Amino acid sequence: MSMFIDEFSFDHPDNQGYGKSKRLKLLSSGDSHFSTIEKLFHKGWKHPKKSKPKIHAIFKILSPDSTLKPYHQYRALVTSSPALRSRTKNPANEQFLFHGTNRYCRLAEDGSRVRLCNLSKCHLCSILRNSFDVRKCGTKHKFRRFGTGIYTSSCSSKADDYTLNGDESSTLRVLLVSRVIVGNPHKRRQNATGMTEPPCGYHSASHFSVIGEPGVDLNYEETVVYDNDAIRPAFLVVYGDMPETKSKLHSLITTLFKTPLAA
Repeated sequence: MSMFIDEFSFDHPDNQGYGKSKRLKLLSSGDSHFSTIEKLFHKGWKHPKKSKPKIHAIFKILSPDSTLKPYHQYRALVTSSPALRSRTKNPANEQFLFHGTNRYCRLAEDGSRVRLCNLSKCHLCSILRNSFDVRKCGTKHKFRRFGTGIYTSSCSSKADDYTLNGDESSTLRVLLVSRVIVGNPHKRRQNATGMTEPPCGYHSASHFSVIGEPGVDLNYEETVVYDNDAIRPAFLVVYGDMPETKSKLHSLITTLFKTPLAA
């Protein structure tokens, strides 16, 4: 029997040459994952007053097996839940969901910037290096609609609201796309700021998520998990509108070649 190797693992045959110091793998536009994430991004851009931005690049996020193993164990535990036994397709209800955070470096600003920084305030590089930590909930935004959890959304334009470029020289924005074990979620439309786990009666509390549905206190969907092992970063989307500026050298060369030669 062949041993399963996660496609997001350093150890996967397709990921040779990648490791702890090189975690981002640039996807070609012809890659099936690129197409999948691109469609989710555009479909999820729902804010009518926010123009849909251009995607410049999508990176696959690679991790060591030691980080991915707990995620697979959690998924197996959720799959074995009585509430999910009838699901034959995607039994753990695993989804690709968006998460916006701050970036204080210029990671992924172009294809050559793929090294993680060591700035403590750069939450993006921290997540890429160590995955998510529910204890950090509220670090950036004190209001926690569904309590202390890890927040994601299928609405890319909602996740975009939570992005921040701490480096003023950055011209593009980035969004994380994570693999999230949603399981059999508890759905609600009203705030519940004191929650630290899903309500009782939805299997073991640590095995489920909460989905906030639009209609009362929300305008756009969000999904919250309360266990670190229910989520792992999978892709990084680089998007936005490039400023229409030209370097002095580029302008000089253009001028020279467009100027007629003297007779």
